[in-house]
Amino acid sequence: MVTTCIELVTGRRQSHLRCHLGPDRSVLSARVAEWKSKALELLPTLRPVIEHDWSCHVFLGELLPQLWDAHRAKDEDSLHRIYGFARWCFDQPGQFLTNAAVVSFYELVFDEWDLRHDIATWLPPDVVARVRPLWEWRLPGPKMAEVDRLVADNVNTPEPEVRDVS
Repeated sequence: MVTTCIELVTGRRQSHLRCHLGPDRSVLSARVAEWKSKALELLPTLRPVIEHDWSCHVFLGELLPQLWDAHRAKDEDSLHRIYGFARWCFDQPGQFLTNAAVVSFYELVFDEWDLRHDIATWLPPDVVARVRPLWEWRLPGPKMAEVDRLVADNVNTPEPEVRDVS
C-alpha cells in the first residue's frame, strides 16, 4: 500500500516522497511497541485499554476523560502519569508519536473548560507553541484570549515536574 506523507498537525503536504508500508512496516510495529510499553510503564492500571488493538491516537483520546477526572480529584500521581505519557509521546523523534500527542491529546485538553486554570499550569511552553494554532482554530475568540492569558501567566512559574514514575 502506498500513501502520501502528510503532516497531521497542519494538514499540509510536507514532502512529495511516498511512504511505502511494505518492508518498513517493522518501523511502525516498533513505534507501536514503544508507546504501548511506555504506556504500560506509566499507566499500568490501564493495561486492558493499552493492550487493545488501538492506535496511539485513540489511546491518547481515551486518556482525556481520565485526565479531567484526575484534575477534579486533585490526583497528582495520575496527573503526573498522564501528562508524563503525553509529554513522552510529544518528545519522540519523528512525527508519528508527536502528532498523536498534539492532535489527540493536547489539542483537546481545554474541552473541559471549567478545568482550564488547572490544565494551563501543566502545559510546557514548547507544547503550547506547537498546539496554539490548533486551539486558535477550535476555540472562540474570547476563550482563546483566556487560554493565551493563562499560559502566559505560567511562563513565569515553574512548570510542574513531569517526573518519571516508573
